[in-house]
Amino acid sequence: MEWSESAWSAAGPVFSRILCHPFVLGLASGKLGRERFRYYIWQDSLYLKEYARVMSVLASRFGDPGLTSMFLGYATENLEAEKAMQSLYLTGSGLDGGPGTGAEEPEEASPTCLLCSSHLWRQAVASPLEVALASVLPCFVVYARTGRHIFDNAVLEGNPYRDWIEVYGSEGFDSPSESLLKLCDSCAAGASPEVRKEMTEAFVTGVKLEWLFWDSAYNMEKWKI
Repeated sequence: MEWSESAWSAAGPVFSRILCHPFVLGLASGKLGRERFRYYIWQDSLYLKEYARVMSVLASRFGDPGLTSMFLGYATENLEAEKAMQSLYLTGSGLDGGPGTGAEEPEEASPTCLLCSSHLWRQAVASPLEVALASVLPCFVVYARTGRHIFDNAVLEGNPYRDWIEVYGSEGFDSPSESLLKLCDSCAAGASPEVRKEMTEAFVTGVKLEWLFWDSAYNMEKWKI
């Protein structure tokens, strides 16, 4: 069994909870509250900036120029995706088909957003490269599979989130996910049992954090102090 298969099996119960989370169900039905989605887009933009920086750090840890180039490409693509979603939903046509939404940029990352990015940074700078790779994998895999699930079950006609659904539910979004999965499997094949265990733990933690991110957006999480 490949490492990715066992890791996904370990994270399966958490992923099942992601698919039935009210935020995800609301995206599919189009009934998710506009302010909740705006909150999500802003927090996601803050997170993706950190994610892109982490990917650049990981790129510098490879001895293979091809892998370095691939990860630098991932960093660039994440920033471009962030800008596209901001342009579409916050400063462009908006959710209501009008000129912008009037949503205000948050002053700071939410507690969950900070937790997610801190997890990535800790792995990127303090863990074996194999473990660091496993920690960034959930963002690719969970979004690809959640996006596909939403696309397959969504009511697209009149859905204000149709553009988001079509981006993350597209087959094109699967390609980088599969590439990173194969890379993690290749790294795991030559890793010690201890490192493979750490990889799985980092991956499962990452999937849990994806659930927390959806949940924090649904509840429009604030700092309590």
